[in-house]
Amino acid sequence: MHSADPATFSDDDSPMDIEAGARRRKKLMTEPTLPIYLKFTEVKYRVAAKGSSREILGGISGSASPGEVLALMGPSGSGKTTLLSILGGRAGGGAVEGCVSYNDEPYGKSLKRRIGFVTQDDVLFTHLTVKETLTYAALLRLPRTMTRQQKRERAMDIIYELGLERCQDTMIGGSFVRGVSGGERKRVCIGNEILINPSLLFLDEPTSGLDSTTALRIIQLLHDIAEDGKTVITTIHQPSSRLFHKFDKLILLGKGSLLYFGKASEAMPYFQSIGCTPFIAMNPAEFLLDLANGNTNDVSVPSELDDKVHMENHTLENNSKTDYRPSAQDVHEYLVDAYETRVAFKEKKKLLAPLPISDDLKVTITSSKREWGTSWWQQYSILFCRGIKERRHDYLSWMRITQVIATSIILGLLWWHSDPSTLKGLEDQAGLLFFIAVFWGFFLVFTAIFTFPQERAMLNKERAVDMYKLSAYFLARTTSDLPLDLFLPVIFMGLGLAIGATLLDIKKATTLASVTVMTFMLAGGFFVKRVPPFISWLRYLSFNYHTYRLLLKVLYHPVPDILTTTKHIDNGATEVAALVAMIIGYRVLAYLSLRWVKVPNS
Repeated sequence: MHSADPATFSDDDSPMDIEAGARRRKKLMTEPTLPIYLKFTEVKYRVAAKGSSREILGGISGSASPGEVLALMGPSGSGKTTLLSILGGRAGGGAVEGCVSYNDEPYGKSLKRRIGFVTQDDVLFTHLTVKETLTYAALLRLPRTMTRQQKRERAMDIIYELGLERCQDTMIGGSFVRGVSGGERKRVCIGNEILINPSLLFLDEPTSGLDSTTALRIIQLLHDIAEDGKTVITTIHQPSSRLFHKFDKLILLGKGSLLYFGKASEAMPYFQSIGCTPFIAMNPAEFLLDLANGNTNDVSVPSELDDKVHMENHTLENNSKTDYRPSAQDVHEYLVDAYETRVAFKEKKKLLAPLPISDDLKVTITSSKREWGTSWWQQYSILFCRGIKERRHDYLSWMRITQVIATSIILGLLWWHSDPSTLKGLEDQAGLLFFIAVFWGFFLVFTAIFTFPQERAMLNKERAVDMYKLSAYFLARTTSDLPLDLFLPVIFMGLGLAIGATLLDIKKATTLASVTVMTFMLAGGFFVKRVPPFISWLRYLSFNYHTYRLLLKVLYHPVPDILTTTKHIDNGATEVAALVAMIIGYRVLAYLSLRWVKVPNS
């Protein structure tokens, strides 16, 4: 039996009394939250599919007010995440219809800094600690009016508020790196968003993958956040009964249609009023999800629906005494019609009521000006430091160091005592030089390929909230590698960045890189001395070709004709210029490729 890692803490270590709804350890001393009332009417969403359009959402209406937690519930594929994305200003490439308003105003760019959005996947840097993660987020996202020290203090306040003080110096961790627990990771993600004191907080299945006790702690945290005057909207898949009773409002979706909107505490009485009553004691959420799926086992069938089913079957089998159960489609249509006839009109009428806020508050969210938390230079310096801390573990890992040292020892042994005075010795040394160029080319091209695809989710997440300018990120990302690499490998790394940024798909990027590097290697002037004229121009695009010629120039003076593909090599200025052009050109291509990548729509 091995002992636990003292730097890693479980959510069960917390002494908080869950049932009593214990308050957070420390209340933030922040400016008052701007109240934002969210309303949405007849929201529809369609996507193109094989030449036709497919409806994902079909006319969803509802609202959420400051101080409330609105839960979006429904089976998988019901449209919960799609609705959440639309309400959060992050609709995809489909067609959105209907009206979504914030204090009776449409979505504007200034709302980005008043909205927090926690995605279902915990997008965090693996090798940063909890404290570093929240501190860098605070430095980049909090307004310029705050000093650097005030931003650091805000990050520490969040750590104490979320009960993360005991694991603040623990790395986040990931698939291959041990770190904080699942509940702590989720709280860090929430902390990243509540740093900016948002008016609206959206969360996509924050309890996914957590045990019931940890999930309850997360929902209690959301309830506490809402009590600070924020509007909280979250999707939830299958909450426990304790979780269900923590919600103020509930939207139940089924196949993209609205089956219920109202107070969560009134959901069960409503469905009982339309004839759907469980025969046994059930978790309310489980009962509602069964109905949304069209499952009427252990549930009374409304007389209207039962009569309809019997009438339909009576036409098929006269006077049959078989006990027919309604199909899932029959149940779905009945629930949609029941809501439309009994509740929808009353709820839509409530949406027309005037908001209890002044016109001045409405004006504060209509600005279309994009606001940056820091200057370009500050963004660059913060991202540079973050990049160094995150990637030093990979660059300076024992595996990479061992690989390079082992390769160099093998090369030294194989080419030991080679005699340059003989033709065979010259060819051996030329092979060594060409291998060095190819080795570093492969080594760092394939390392650089994973740069942008692996950070794609983080890049999309941070750009969606205007955390920094793309130019600051790109320059910081590329220059933060320089202290961790040698000069020659840095020359070769540019091609990998360009390929990785262009495709942003690891499989496609590695395939293209393999073909490209192999082509450059064959055209490099070592394997084939007399390349056919129609394809000889490829060697000028090959970094292997230019590097090989430079290495020959460094080692031999003059360069033996038998080792070159041309009659002479000048002072090397042409090769240096070509490599510098590649460094700049490939990086410009990588930047433009990232610029063309679509960020979640706002």
